[in-house]
Amino acid sequence: MVKDYEIKDGKYIVEDVVSCFDVDSNIRMKPVAFMNIAQEMATRAADPLGFGYNEMLKKNMAWVLSRMHFVFMDTPLWNDEIKVTTWHKGIGGPFFLRDFLISGADGSQKVVGTSSWVVLDLEKRAMVRMNDILDMIPDDSACHENAIETPAPKVMMPRSAEPRLVRSELLGYSDTDMNAHTNNARYMQHAMNCFDYAEVQKLSVAEVFITFAHETRPGETLDLYMYDEPLAEPKLSMNGKPIVRSTLIEGKVGDRQAFCTKMMFTKR
Repeated sequence: MVKDYEIKDGKYIVEDVVSCFDVDSNIRMKPVAFMNIAQEMATRAADPLGFGYNEMLKKNMAWVLSRMHFVFMDTPLWNDEIKVTTWHKGIGGPFFLRDFLISGADGSQKVVGTSSWVVLDLEKRAMVRMNDILDMIPDDSACHENAIETPAPKVMMPRSAEPRLVRSELLGYSDTDMNAHTNNARYMQHAMNCFDYAEVQKLSVAEVFITFAHETRPGETLDLYMYDEPLAEPKLSMNGKPIVRSTLIEGKVGDRQAFCTKMMFTKR
């Protein structure tokens, strides 16, 4: 992610190019790549407003991603020139809301996303009430436009589902972030590795929902369970294309859920 940026109408904007390490063998941006970009943008955008990583650390606190929903409207390709935009929408219920937009050189929407965040007390490992950090957020800094109109919903494995264990991952150094727990994007990487490579090569990830429940740490084993939702009726993704597969993947350490994601695919 390049360092040059501009702030316009409450939005933090960066121009960039899709890197080779952010695409798959079809040269299309991977879901984990968008999550990495979104994480970096959220961190950088908070700095000029006074509630970035370093300012939060002074209060022994950190932002933690709780939920996200993003849609590949027109998946960016390797070497595409893109404009990445993010803005915070203030507080919605127990969450701090932030949206994202990746647009192409022609201004067309490539990826849209919305996210919900909480604040973690790093010493107590407990959530901080949003009302306790309001004084850190400038009153006029929020932008109330929507990349996705509704906040990201909670993703849950259906009660009637019988998910199957597909793989287990021993978490280690490469999974860990600055807060000493598993980085949110790594869960998406582990989830995508649950799919048969040849099969997923024929599809496009159209829409992703993900909810983070509990933190995990190096040395723990993450068990990954998969459940394919039945598609009895035709359904369209937000990008307007028919969904051909809808899969939920739940990551657990023992009996404790770490995350749950729902991914919807269209034909490539």
